[in-house]
Amino acid sequence: MTPPDHTKAMTAATRVDVQVVQLAPPVLVRRAIAHYNAHLAPGKRPAETTSSEAFLKRLCVNWLRHIGSNYDAHRNGVRSSGGQQLSDIAGTVIKKRVLVEIARAYPWLVEEARRQYLDLDRPNRR
Repeated sequence: MTPPDHTKAMTAATRVDVQVVQLAPPVLVRRAIAHYNAHLAPGKRPAETTSSEAFLKRLCVNWLRHIGSNYDAHRNGVRSSGGQQLSDIAGTVIKKRVLVEIARAYPWLVEEARRQYLDLDRPNRR
């Protein structure tokens, strides 16, 4: 039998309203670069508009997930309702839903959103 907290958290993870901000590509790239550089670890190379396209797309998808959507708020809400394993499972459900919405809203980011989505199902992911 499934514990009530587990059912509640998984139901919430599949039903929360997932929204992604709509920005013009140049604005999104600028914001993603600025955010990445503001949180840059010592010794890491800053992002620039001349950075590789794949790298910039990764930064954009990450920015949309953490800043341009309600992903973190939903994930943190689910975390407060159960243990670590439950949090990880429900968090993955929410993350996948946000990545699907990013791919829908930003066709030029489909490949990166898909890569991150598929990476969630790989064993030993970080």
